[in-house]
Amino acid sequence: MFEFFRSAVQIVAPIFVISTMLNVGLTQTLSNITAHLNNYSFVLKMLLANFVLAPVLMIAALYFARFDPALKGGLLIFSLCAGAPFLIKLTQTAKHDVALGAAVMMLLMVVTVVYTPIVLPMILSGMSVDGWAIARTLLLQMLLPIAVGMLVVQFLTVVAKKVQPWIGWLSNISLYVLVAATLIGYFPNMISIIGTGAILVGLAFVAAAFGIGYLAGAGKDHLEDVGGLGTAQRNTAAGIIIAVQNFSDPNVLVMLTLANMLGIVMLLFVAKALSRDNKVEIETV
Repeated sequence: MFEFFRSAVQIVAPIFVISTMLNVGLTQTLSNITAHLNNYSFVLKMLLANFVLAPVLMIAALYFARFDPALKGGLLIFSLCAGAPFLIKLTQTAKHDVALGAAVMMLLMVVTVVYTPIVLPMILSGMSVDGWAIARTLLLQMLLPIAVGMLVVQFLTVVAKKVQPWIGWLSNISLYVLVAATLIGYFPNMISIIGTGAILVGLAFVAAAFGIGYLAGAGKDHLEDVGGLGTAQRNTAAGIIIAVQNFSDPNVLVMLTLANMLGIVMLLFVAKALSRDNKVEIETV
């Protein structure tokens, strides 16, 4: 039974990523996305938060931990990879401009492609990372669907209006299936990890990363919320590629997946709480 759900994760994960990215392309224009990147101060703070402060925080925490090396490897990969597609869903839940979430996601995702293959071998000696494999997957599953969606909106407006609700529905359903299949499929591994303290470290990291990203907003509500969510939600798609291709111990992948999925649950509650301050603003636009 567990193997069935593990196989389901491998099928559903790309469906969720691609449908989410396609939905972004069908609902946002390139100008809307790039406009948010003109705030250079916020961009620099997000890069600092995601690629310096957050990883250093995890490295410091693991320095004092006595976990199995596989669990440490999973948590380190989790902390290094930023720019998760789920940020789009979190931004929607928090009732902020999806284009802002998409802009932050794309910025962090592109930097992750260059950053992670360089930094990870420095932290975990004796291993190599296939940077092209990471880049190829990110390009095909994230950037390409966005581009296709924008092209459909530009040249096939009627088609875009008809298919967009269905793509959004597919994104939501695949998310719930992905979370359920992961938690069920890796339940035995999760039981063995519980009690080590590794899951607690992962969740504490998510909470601390949210605080770091929140401060990057410098008092502006929409930048604080999306900055916090964008820093706390890591890019597990890139992390899974690294874990599968470079580690034989399955607990590296399990630790990475558990940290991400439990972090998603926590951040959904956070985003819902943040939406209360934005409800009137959104409804009166």
